[in-house]
Amino acid sequence: MAGNFDRQITIFSPQGHLYQIEYAMKAAGGEKGSADVRAQVERIRYEANEFWFNNGYSIPPHALAKRIADLSQVYTQEASSRTLACFILLIGFDDEKGAQVFKIDPAGHYLPYKGAAVGKYEPEAMNFLEKKVTELDALDENTTVEMAIMAMQHVLSTDFKGTEVEVGVVTEGGKFKVLTAQQIEERVNSISEKSDI
Repeated sequence: MAGNFDRQITIFSPQGHLYQIEYAMKAAGGEKGSADVRAQVERIRYEANEFWFNNGYSIPPHALAKRIADLSQVYTQEASSRTLACFILLIGFDDEKGAQVFKIDPAGHYLPYKGAAVGKYEPEAMNFLEKKVTELDALDENTTVEMAIMAMQHVLSTDFKGTEVEVGVVTEGGKFKVLTAQQIEERVNSISEKSDI
């Protein structure tokens, strides 16, 4: 397939593809990129803390997404660096723009979303969310959690118990909290009640 064209990071194939980027994208969809994910998370923490230290306030989510995307793009150009095989969903709250979701890929592209998914069932989950996009702006915290659980239930064709899924929420003010199994069970029961109607 790639022949002798995939040995260097910045060498294009005769078809115009960067094989190292394609390999990173494919690996990012699997489960083998955990070291890359850890490295990227550490870099995100570093950039956020550095911004706080230099400016005295938290970095806005869009600025952090752009910075991480820029760094990811640089990895595609330098022979001394390897493209990190991970997608990042960056979720935060901005005082001016409200809740924000950004998806950053290994090549350094970043885009804002109203709802996003990554991983093995990404196409199915994104299709589900695209059909619900008109509803997303009107959702409060509880119904947003329910929408996320419904997306997973739809994609995996199964119902969940509160102990079988973890849910994290970024609230206004930028506070992150993990819901308890009881809170998740309440949302799952609410979904079941709505579907029985």
